[in-house]
Amino acid sequence: MKKIVFLDLDGTFWDFERIPDSTLKAMAIAKKNGHKFFVNTGRTKCEINQVLWDLDFDGYCFSSGSEIILNNEQVFYHPLGASLAKDIHKIVENLNLGYSMEGSQQTFINEINRDRMLKFAKENRIGNHFSSFPSASTMNEKDYEQIMKVSVHLDELHQKDELLKKLPENVVFTQFQKYGGEITLKQNNKATAIQFLENYFHHEYESMACGDSDNDIPMLKYAHISVAMGNGSQSVKDICDFVTSDINDNGLYNAFDHYLLLE
Repeated sequence: MKKIVFLDLDGTFWDFERIPDSTLKAMAIAKKNGHKFFVNTGRTKCEINQVLWDLDFDGYCFSSGSEIILNNEQVFYHPLGASLAKDIHKIVENLNLGYSMEGSQQTFINEINRDRMLKFAKENRIGNHFSSFPSASTMNEKDYEQIMKVSVHLDELHQKDELLKKLPENVVFTQFQKYGGEITLKQNNKATAIQFLENYFHHEYESMACGDSDNDIPMLKYAHISVAMGNGSQSVKDICDFVTSDINDNGLYNAFDHYLLLE
């Protein structure tokens, strides 16, 4: 049975936006063999650089399952909604957190987060283009309407408890770093994105998911085949069917080879 492969980005498909040659080679061979490939990422559509759009993906699942693009057409779109986005904005602002209001068309950040991203850019880490986003203080009603999720960065661990106490019941906080995480709608995640596309293709493909971090766990648990990257967290490795090598040691190539996508 042909596979529909869902790839996380950071730590899985690319490493600080550098894609291993072996990954591109394996993906090209597998696509020629009739398998489909989708990005499945927490990033919003506007935060993706042109390199990713130029690659031969069949589609993209953005914002932890809240927006899906198939053959260059939007087939699913579920933002937070202006009222909820405003409520969350007020909460993170009052807690004095570094945060990003991440939208489909435009992302906004506060100055605490801008300083953080500029530091990351100087360290040759991801963040150079995030730091150029407009200030969250300039947002208007139309801007709020297209917000898909809110990312936060905590300076102290106790801030997480304070945040969780104040968040509305219809959202969930997913921690992806020791002091960071994202706020999304409960009903959408990387697993529901897979489910949507399985139904779209009438279950003609077997789903395969590849990831490295805890926010990938929903899709890894849901997919028929789950692959953990060798550089992934232990909690991810513990729940996957197969643990491949490190991203920079032919990780995805070896995974696709193991499951016969390259034959």
